[in-house]
Amino acid sequence: MQKENVIIVRRDVKNARLRINENGMVQLYIPLAFTDEDVEKLLDRKKSWIESKLRFFEQKAKIQLCRNEILLYGNRYSYYYSTTYKNKVVVNHESKTILANRNLLDLKIQEKWLKSEAKKYIARRVETLSKALLIPYNKLYIRSQKKKWGNCSSEKNISINWRLIKSPVFVIDYVIIHELCHTIIMKHTTRFHTLLRSHCPDCEQAQSWLDRYGNSL
Repeated sequence: MQKENVIIVRRDVKNARLRINENGMVQLYIPLAFTDEDVEKLLDRKKSWIESKLRFFEQKAKIQLCRNEILLYGNRYSYYYSTTYKNKVVVNHESKTILANRNLLDLKIQEKWLKSEAKKYIARRVETLSKALLIPYNKLYIRSQKKKWGNCSSEKNISINWRLIKSPVFVIDYVIIHELCHTIIMKHTTRFHTLLRSHCPDCEQAQSWLDRYGNSL
């Protein structure tokens, strides 16, 4: 760990607190009475924990997009402005192109469109998988969770993060099946994971994709 990557902030607090962010910076919030020696001792004591967190973030990869590209279903789609279609967005999955009479490179406009795509696609997949696996659910919500890809309530209501529309189809299916399984077993027990793997054999591959590329969604 390099000292230049450590940011020290003194505050009127009782206890020191460490935070590691995704760009590799170590933020240390310390009481006003802390000496330089106290800081050195704390960083030395937490060295293994800090290094493990830094390795975790180093393993994450960022999906790089060109200027005219949009991430959809885990692929890079080239966007082209077209006056041919007034109110439609035409997606060609073979050529990986998107044609629209609106500026989908504007992030707000793009997000609005991706949310509408997510609502349509995810709703269909939840219904299809629910029937195929014989696992009923109550209601479906497409949300903007900051820290979760999906959620299932005790009332068997399922919530899916709209950002998953940017991930590969097998990853979307994994999250849906994961939440459907929670309608049967709420906690992440051994029985739950056995049930999940029986319905989604590539669940570990899907989770690995999210661990590595989820910060790009």
